[in-house]
This record gives sequence, C-alpha cells and structure tokens, in this order.
Amino acid sequence: MKMSKICQRLNEKLLTVLAQINEEGKLVDGYSHLSHTVQFDCFPGSLLVLCHFNESQQLKVAQDSHIENKLQKKLHKLLLKKGIILKNPKMNLKLHGPENVTGVKI
Repeated sequence: MKMSKICQRLNEKLLTVLAQINEEGKLVDGYSHLSHTVQFDCFPGSLLVLCHFNESQQLKVAQDSHIENKLQKKLHKLLLKKGIILKNPKMNLKLHGPENVTGVKI
C-alpha cells in the first residue's frame, strides 16, 4: 500500500533523525546498528527505536553509563526540532543486546 503524502513527509523527517541517532550510537563502544518500527496511524506513540549491541557485556556497560537516557533525550530533541513531539521518549528508544537463535536474550 502506498503511503500518503503526510506519512511520506513524516517518514522523511524520521529517517533524517534516525540517521543522526545512528551516528551518535556509533560513538558508543559495542554499538552495532539501530532498527525501528512505526505505524503512522498511531505515530509518534507507535515509534520504537532499538539500538543494537554486539555483546551483552557492552550492553551492560552502556546501560550503566546511562547511554539509553542520553539517546532518548537526543531523539526527543531532534524530533522536536522537526515538529514531532514524543509524549514519553523512554518508551520510544531502547537498548537491545544480542540474541541467540531462538530469539531469547543471552
């Protein structure tokens, strides 16, 4: 299904912001990549950004140094500049560790 022009504009803004968040993440040891899911009919509440880490230990270090909180604030700030307001940024960005084949965190 083709996205409406409004959804296309929102998606462009979102992808621009996520590229910036990805660059921020690259500065963190063990950061691998980010992924996101979104449903534009429930946007921005449906936005979920996952920052993936290669190893559980590196994820733990990132959590202990409050990287998640810093990235959440950065996401909120960048989206706000684009005119998109997150009600609770803590629900929109999470750090994510490696998973084994069954999909269970190790």
